[in-house]
Amino acid sequence: MEFLRALPVLPVHDLDAETTFYEALMFHVQHRDDDFVALESGGVLFGLRRTPAEVTVPPAGLSWQLQVDDVAEVLAAVRGGGLYVRETPHQQDGGQWTVRLATPAGYELLLEGPSTGTTVLDLRALALSLPDVVELVDEGRTGFRRMGGAWLARVAGDHAELHTGEGPDGITAVDLRTVTRDHLEELLRSAWEENPGPVPDVGPLRRE
Repeated sequence: MEFLRALPVLPVHDLDAETTFYEALMFHVQHRDDDFVALESGGVLFGLRRTPAEVTVPPAGLSWQLQVDDVAEVLAAVRGGGLYVRETPHQQDGGQWTVRLATPAGYELLLEGPSTGTTVLDLRALALSLPDVVELVDEGRTGFRRMGGAWLARVAGDHAELHTGEGPDGITAVDLRTVTRDHLEELLRSAWEENPGPVPDVGPLRRE
């Protein structure tokens, strides 16, 4: 005898909402009836079953994780589908990337795998490429009016791995390890909206 495939079946209250979530993640419906949907993508097959409102969803202690072949590609689908990201992507010690999502039913879904996206980006160059970001220059010092200095390093460090080093002109270079350039831009914008930093007043402004 040989076991061929595991088929987890997750209880949900809103079958349509949960199905739409996984379709946005590029799963397709293999089978459907009134109270059950089977979803498939590649070698992954699992089910969703409608359950009565008095049943607790998700079940306590359930861990739900999927391996993917490209975290950057999945993240693009996540953003395109407007899905909720519970924990932004970060790299594990072994080199794999993970991202945590929240499904409409309340499941925490961990996606793990490699990423073809850029992993090290120059934060200064990217910040200056964003609209309305102004560099402050005064006696060899550099900062940012909208995304400035130590504040930028602090808020970015809350979301991803941060590496700093002294640049060729005495300017502190900040490299943020992240899954894609789009993801880094999202971090910069959301960080500013959540924690607007002080606007320093140190000399003339120069627009890049």
